[in-house]
Parts: sequence; structure tokens; C-alpha cells
Amino acid sequence: MSFAGLEIGWAFCGYLAVVTAFAGVLHYMRRMPRFFSLVSLPGTLTHELLHFLLGTLSLARPVSLSLLPKFHRDGSATLGSVTFTHIRWYNALWVGMAPILALPAALWLVYLRSVQGAAPALQEVAWSYIAASLAYSCVPSKADIAIVLSKPIGLIFYFSCGALLYWMRLASG
Repeated sequence: MSFAGLEIGWAFCGYLAVVTAFAGVLHYMRRMPRFFSLVSLPGTLTHELLHFLLGTLSLARPVSLSLLPKFHRDGSATLGSVTFTHIRWYNALWVGMAPILALPAALWLVYLRSVQGAAPALQEVAWSYIAASLAYSCVPSKADIAIVLSKPIGLIFYFSCGALLYWMRLASG
């Protein structure tokens, strides 16, 4: 099978199944916040760095970055955070949804590892874990969604632009 010019076969599907299983294990481990904060570190690092990078590029002015988990009395944890001083209508969507960019990176890693056809080994387990951590970290947190929803005019603007471009494409035949 071919997708976007890439040959996707059974090796990709098998590797993706292993990565999905790892992501399920990560999800289960959320019940143990202290342990989860350790095993999810690659994903947390990626998640927060994507916020920081897109915040910088979109002029949201990041002022602090924390990768140290904070444990709360109710048993929950905040794994990391980035603070911004200039969230506006034009950058709230980019800053809040930045972690979604980890998903293509995870899929690309799965594709590269599956194409190489390496035999199952400890190295492949490690690569699968990294891909699962990236994929699991791409889900925006409640705080990320709150950033996006804090400036609804930006959502309306980007949705309108997308609809206009889609309409223009349909009209051009």
C-alpha cells in the first residue's frame, strides 16, 4: 500500500501496533504520577519544547520553561509547563496546539524503523518506546486547550481562512 509516496507494508503495521501498545501502557501508568513523570520524560520534553518553539516563532514571548514535575495534593501532576507573556488572537492556536506536531514525528520514526527491517531486539523496543512517548505527548492538555479557547477570534479567523481556501479550490475545478 502507498500513502503520500511512501510504501507502507506489514512491517509498518506491526511496528505501529507495538507503538500503540506502548502508548496504552503509558496511559495506564498515568495512575502512578511519580513513575509516569519519569517514563514519559521524552514526550514531556518534546511537548514543552514544541510549545516553546512555536511560542517563539509566533511571537507569544515564552518567559519560562519547566520540565520538572509538580505533584499536587489530589494525586495529579503537572509534568511541565511554558509561560508566555504575549498570547494574542493570532498565536493562541499555534501555541496551544503545538504538541500535535509530535505525531508526524512519531509516525515518521515508525516508518523509518519499519523500512529498515531490523529484527526485533532491545534497540527496537527502545525506538518503539520513544515513538509511543512522542505520540502520547501530542495530545494537548487542558491548559493547552484553555490557551486556544482564550482567544476565540483566532479560531474564527483560521477556520474562515481554511474555509475560504477550500471554497477557492472547489471553485477552480
